[in-house]
Amino acid sequence: MTNTAVVVRLESARRATVRVARENACGDCGKCKTGCANPREMVYVLAKNPIGAEPGDEVVVTASTRQVLSLAALVYLLPVLLLLGGWVWLGWPAGVIGVAVSAAAIVLAGRRLKHKGGVRAIITDFAGKTKA
Repeated sequence: MTNTAVVVRLESARRATVRVARENACGDCGKCKTGCANPREMVYVLAKNPIGAEPGDEVVVTASTRQVLSLAALVYLLPVLLLLGGWVWLGWPAGVIGVAVSAAAIVLAGRRLKHKGGVRAIITDFAGKTKA
């Protein structure tokens, strides 16, 4: 996954905190006539900085698509699969247990990800200059 971000501050010579605008579901804000129920949200990410970007620089940040998609599958698909699978094969109590098991798996995965330093992001290029 590749996004444009703004470097907010340097954490060290090789790491920087960047501000990324989280896109909404439709991704077409310019054509929306009714207004957006989910305006852009800013997310702050710690990223490797091999190109030496400085605060205020607009940069291209790349994160592992595999890692992001596997987290999305864990958070969105696993609960649904365990709920429906348990409910269809063993009845509604098994579906509820499936949701509880998936919630525990999500919490454990979140702790593991936090312990490992979060989603791996890297600043790959300059996108231009901007004021932070």
